[in-house]
Amino acid sequence: MEYIAKLASLGAIIYLVFSFVYPVFKPMPGRRKKRSREFLVKAKEQKNKEKYLYFKDIVLRKLSGKLLLNEVRREQYNSLINRLDLRITPEEIRLKQILYSLAALVVSLIMMKLIIFLGYLCLLFVVLGWLYPADELERKIERKNKNILKDFPSFYSMLYYQYSKSVNIYLADVVKDFLPNANQDMADELGVMLDNIEYGEEYALKQLKKRVPLRHIIKFCDIMETRLRGYDNTSQMAYLKNELYELRVVELEEELNRRKAKNSNVQIVLLVVLAAYIVVYYYFQVITAIKLFG
Repeated sequence: MEYIAKLASLGAIIYLVFSFVYPVFKPMPGRRKKRSREFLVKAKEQKNKEKYLYFKDIVLRKLSGKLLLNEVRREQYNSLINRLDLRITPEEIRLKQILYSLAALVVSLIMMKLIIFLGYLCLLFVVLGWLYPADELERKIERKNKNILKDFPSFYSMLYYQYSKSVNIYLADVVKDFLPNANQDMADELGVMLDNIEYGEEYALKQLKKRVPLRHIIKFCDIMETRLRGYDNTSQMAYLKNELYELRVVELEEELNRRKAKNSNVQIVLLVVLAAYIVVYYYFQVITAIKLFG
């Protein structure tokens, strides 16, 4: 019995040593070291991100009055930011405008010391630096709207075809069917629409009108909302389908004209190069002949 008690005591001591003492001196495995380093790197990045967010949300908002940002301009910038779903604030846009303009002004003053004419010419970049941040967002919105309108006729044709076969069509099914064939901008909007459909089709259509306030999109949402209320507006759907078909034809004609113009420019360049080659060739032929008979 005493022998068993000693073995139990020895086992308890060994267990305690392995549980509390050995882990202190045990070398850390390579995989755990890697996870620890990744955790430290992520913690450092998170800390820097929190500092940036503090600067963005607190400091810039306090300086908004000094950044010459009034409520009207803030609302305009907010509409641009919401349309592109960006994680920035209007104060950041105004700060970029000020920094770009100051940088252009410094460059202009330096150039004035070297060449006065170029210095005054560089002052133009002060205005361009002020306009660039907001104009760049507007160009992105225009490009996004153009890409959406490029795919929207195909999406509506699919929807019209399925609704003409049966009235018991769920809008989310049509969106999911079209998503693999959509371009990136159209896919983003349809993805958001799918998320909103979980709260109801009418809510999703109203949100789509707010996000993409284009004439054809608004008309489409109005038609679908009317249909959800129980009205048979097949004639209006057919009218919109024909209108979108004309839009697609116009887009194809514009694309064809652009390609024709591009081909014409390429042909002109080739003709100029060929003419230059002929002139140079005959010039050297004449020079060679003069040297032979001279």
